[in-house]
Amino acid sequence: MKFTNIELFENRMNQADTNVAFFNIQYRNCVLECAYSLNQRKFLFAFVDHNIGFTCSLDGDFANGYINHKEAVEQLMRCREHNRYDPVHFYDILNNQLNTVQFVRINQIQYCRTLQKAVSNFEDRIYFNHWRTANISDKQKNKAIELMGFKVVKFCEQNNLTPVFYPVPTERTLSAFGNFESDYRTHGLSQ
Repeated sequence: MKFTNIELFENRMNQADTNVAFFNIQYRNCVLECAYSLNQRKFLFAFVDHNIGFTCSLDGDFANGYINHKEAVEQLMRCREHNRYDPVHFYDILNNQLNTVQFVRINQIQYCRTLQKAVSNFEDRIYFNHWRTANISDKQKNKAIELMGFKVVKFCEQNNLTPVFYPVPTERTLSAFGNFESDYRTHGLSQ
């Protein structure tokens, strides 16, 4: 799935001096809270009034149609009142709404609430805490893609780093989602 309106949306974010945007979109019968990191090119989605969500990393302007959260896929079908799995339909609606969606700069509470719902609940350590010098393992790579996006994994591979996640957020958690390279330049390997 190609996001044809992402560049326009990112330009609007730059004009508003916003590196992580927070907004809602309507998907048929459902409202989803969305967080988007400009630097990581990463979406987090949480269904309003449901304790589920999912993530989407862009690789260039493209998103993989696979959603790694079975309950979220089922909820998308219920929202659409359609019994067929079709994430491209959701992404088309999102892409169309990016032209006009009203966004604000996300705060720590909104980010944590959205992230808690968006990840596939593989464990409770979902909040970025610090960097560690080590080759990123396949397990950590998958986790980093879901939590932070493809750009972070490439950055880790190029710099022999692994992101370390904790069960509680810190001041660095949202900051790193906003700009992981800046976090590394500022804090390096310190906790």
